[in-house]
Amino acid sequence: MNDPIAELVACRDCGRDCLLQVADLCADCIARIGTAADDADYRAWRTENERRVVTGELTGAI
Repeated sequence: MNDPIAELVACRDCGRDCLLQVADLCADCIARIGTAADDADYRAWRTENERRVVTGELTGAI
């Protein structure tokens, strides 16, 4: 029996399989963009996620 809650999913950025993702990125990639000297990638990721929450795409409402 497959348990979809425990399936590994590839990170959108690095491609590594992981159990925990936040809006398509693994924790390592979020940390990398969140602590980078130029935070443009992090701001773009946050903006995209805000859009996805508002439209319901990220929450599964659509």
